[in-house]
Parts: sequence; structure tokens; C-alpha cells
Amino acid sequence: MTGRLLPRWLGPSLLVMAGLTQAGAQQNSQVWVHLLEPAEGQEVIGEVELVADALAELPIKDVAFFVDGRPVGSLTAAPFRLRVDLGLDNRAHVIEVVATDTEGRQARHRVQTAQVPLGSRYDVDLRQLYVTVTRDGAPVRDLGRGDFTVLDDGRPQQLITFENGDVPFTAALLIDASASMFGTKLEAARAGAASFIRGMRELDEGKVTVFSDVIQNTTPFSGNPEVLTAGLTGVLGQGGTAVNDNLYAALKLLESRQGRRLVVLLSDGIDSHSALDGAEVLEAARRSQAMVYWIRLLQPGENADDEPRMASAWRMPDDYRRQAKALRELVELSGGRIIPIHSATEIEPVFVEILRELREQYALGYYPSERQRDGSWHRLKIEVDRSGVDVRTQRGYLDF
Repeated sequence: MTGRLLPRWLGPSLLVMAGLTQAGAQQNSQVWVHLLEPAEGQEVIGEVELVADALAELPIKDVAFFVDGRPVGSLTAAPFRLRVDLGLDNRAHVIEVVATDTEGRQARHRVQTAQVPLGSRYDVDLRQLYVTVTRDGAPVRDLGRGDFTVLDDGRPQQLITFENGDVPFTAALLIDASASMFGTKLEAARAGAASFIRGMRELDEGKVTVFSDVIQNTTPFSGNPEVLTAGLTGVLGQGGTAVNDNLYAALKLLESRQGRRLVVLLSDGIDSHSALDGAEVLEAARRSQAMVYWIRLLQPGENADDEPRMASAWRMPDDYRRQAKALRELVELSGGRIIPIHSATEIEPVFVEILRELREQYALGYYPSERQRDGSWHRLKIEVDRSGVDVRTQRGYLDF
């Protein structure tokens, strides 16, 4: 499994012969690539490893992998192995590998995987944790694999994967456009979300939903900034607020996405119109692997520790407080954080701050040493061999 450079006198004939032996591979006479894993028709779900082999007359510039048409990573040197998360949505996938040499010539090979048959047992054991480490609010970037210990229900785990730096993400941006956001607040919200979108990189994806007591605008998941920013136009600050309903929908949609997943919610958090209770959304978060960031826009005179003090035709004061408590618990459980702000001018810098934090996280992967698959809650704790640091990640997961 190496990117091998062939002698010019031997290369074309051998490459042609190799290309003819692989069904479904579209080869150039001077470049050849083959996807070794997964195989055509293989049943796959969850975390999988993509493995390719490549040959070329000239040096290989890169080998890129695609899942269902979406780029998921590229490598410039052998071995051409890439681990990706296909999600838990049980469906077929089209997986493609493209090899490019230094003169831009390409070869590609594509396979289609299969669903896991209904009633079959399959294991999706690898747990992926995204960890933020700071000291006095500043990121700590120089930690290595040996500096981390993952405790799963108190038991140390062996790290299988470790990444320090940027990992592609899929983000659901939820923008509150209720009546309380009318005017400069909504304009600032649009500008902040647009800055986040502009800061996304090639393999990142996003989805924008602007909501009040109805969905005012929404986009599909996309890596195209023009598609996403279009979802921020033509909306008004009017109506009530349905945080629970839209947060629940975002968490469910993210379940079928690959890799790192997150929700960025901009709202005062005062839910007045949702059909769902906060406890139901909290339960969905316990089943999810998505981080939730809540940019909490405080009302004039309100402090970050204050609980809602209001009543309406839809909720009594105790109910408002209960909904807000569930939202706070959800964010902390997910490994995200609550960022309280007092004015519209803080919105855009906070969106940029969240994006920067994502670029500075560590990605740790491990196979839990004990699995019961009984739906029990596993507590997670990350210990770091560095004094004076704060560590944040998801609090646990349900063992299914």
C-alpha cells in the first residue's frame, strides 16, 4: 500500500494491465489507483478505514478520498489510509479515491458499499472525543498522546487515534429570529453567522436554520458558503421562540453526518413556543455525539447566573426556569459551552471565537474496554498530565 514510482520504460504497460484487472476503476495509462478497503458491496456502518494503493510514472501529488461525493480527506504520502465516520444511518455509500500526479493527471476508483442487513448485529465501538484544553482561557496546544488519559466509568482506556489540530466538522447553526431579536440584534446575528461560514475550510460542512416560533429559513448541509449565507437573508425578527423543537431537530439531523458534529445556538434561551419539553431534548443530547455551543444573549440588566423571571400564556414561571435549566445541562453534557453576551456587538467576535476553539481541539479515539449494550450511562473523564489546565469534553454516553 504505497505510492510507487515506476520506471518510464515499464510504467505505461504495467499501469494499463493493472487498470484492466480492476472492475469499476477509471485509470489513466500513467496513473493507477485502487480502493482496497472497503470492498465493493461490503456492509459498513460507523467508523471505517479507507485504504488505497496507487502507482504512477511521475511522483504522486496526493490521493483524495470521497464519501457520497463529499471530500473527507487527502494524503500526500503512503500509506494511503484514512479513518472516517460514516455515521449510524444504515445505508449504502459511494466511496471514491482519486490519485493525482505532479502534472495533474488523475486516476480514480469507486465502490458502493451495502447496508447492514436488518436483524444483523454490528459493532460501532470506536468512541471519538473532542477535547478542549486551556490555561487561564488560552489554548494549550503542545500536548501529545501520552499526556492524555481517558477514563470510561473510571477505567483507563487505550488510545487508538490521536489528532492535534484541525479536524473537519459539520455544524448546525441555529439563529433565533424571534421578536426580541428585531433590528440590530438580528443584523449582528447574520454577520456573526456569515463570519463563521467564511471561516469554514474545504472539508467542513454547515447547515443554517433561522427560526422563531416557525422556521423562517433553512439550508441543506453544504460546504458552499454561498448556499449557507443565502439562508441568512430575507428573515425578520418576529414571533415567539421554539428553541427546544429546533435544537432537537438539529441533533437528530446530525446523527447521520460524519466525523465531528456541533450545534451553535444563538438565542436568549427563553423557550415559549416549542411542542417539545426541554427534558426530551436533553435525552436526545445524551444519545448524540454533537457538541452544543450556546451564545446566550442576555436581556438588559440580566446576569449570566440569573434564571428566567417571566410568565406567559404558554408557560408558567417554574416551567420557564425548568426549560432553561435543561438547556444549560444539555450544553455542559455535550462538551460545548455557554457564552453569555450583553450586546449585539459581541455576537460576531463570539462566532469567530468558537471557530478558533474548534481548530484547537484534540481528537482522541478509543475502544471501550467494557461494553454492556444495555443503555446504561458511561461517565467520561479526561486527565491531562499538565498542571493548571482546564479540560472540557462530553460528560458521557449511552451504551447501546
